[in-house]
Order: sequence, then C-alpha cells, then structure tokens
Amino acid sequence: MSDALVRRFGLKWGRRSVGLIGLSVAALSIIATILTTNKFATLLFLGLVYAGITLQQTVILTVALDIGRKYVGGIMGTFNTKCQVGGFLFSVSFGYFVSWFGSYDLALIPIAGMLAIAVVAWLRIDATELLIPEEQLELVPEPAVPALG
Repeated sequence: MSDALVRRFGLKWGRRSVGLIGLSVAALSIIATILTTNKFATLLFLGLVYAGITLQQTVILTVALDIGRKYVGGIMGTFNTKCQVGGFLFSVSFGYFVSWFGSYDLALIPIAGMLAIAVVAWLRIDATELLIPEEQLELVPEPAVPALG
C-alpha cells in the first residue's frame, strides 16, 4: 500500500499517509466505541481500532529503513523496546482507569487522546530526511598519467 502511495505522492507523503489513515481510523473508531451502547457495534468499532493501528504498523519498519539506512537495527530495537514498555504500562494502567472512573467508556478517553496525538505525530515524520546523515566521501581521481614537471 505505501509503495503505491509513494509512487503517486512521493516518499514523504506516501509513507506518512498510511500512518495518518490508520491512526485516524483508530481514533475515530475509539470515539465511536465510547459513544455506542450496542454490544455488536462496540465489537465492530473495537475491531476497526485494531485494524487502524495494525495498518499503520506496516509502514513503521519501512520508514525506519528510509530514515535509518545502516542504523535500522538500532532504530527498530529502540522502537520495539519503547513499545513493549508502553504496552506493559498501558495494560496495567487500564484496569486502574476502569476502577477509578467506574466505567470502561471513560477509561477509553485517554486512549482516544493518545491516538489523536499519534495522528499529529505522523505529520512530523519525513521519510526523506535521514536520522543520521551518512558521510559523503569526496573521491578525487588520480590522473592516469603523472604530471611532468
């Protein structure tokens, strides 16, 4: 998907648009989840949240390759570690949010805010800018025949 968008809109917006679309769908779906009272609609909207988050995850490694080049292993290692810590903290804190707020709906509001912030964060991502600029070696060719003199 992102490759087709890159061909159409260029590297910067081609990569960025997948994250924007995915997390926008997730943010709107979590708001719909909060507002609905129907159990089946809740499941549908939660499925759309998962689909939106999963859609944007497909382009994360691609962006890391674009901006990191030979440092992609370190970038993805850092990214994965932070995601695992965040996932752990969220899974623990969500239960506390439910007990503090007395409602699953209110406990989803911080998630909606987090997803909205993530949508805005994708606007800052530019796959055309290297994270660590590579050294440009200037090669000066030696003359094939030494100069006389």
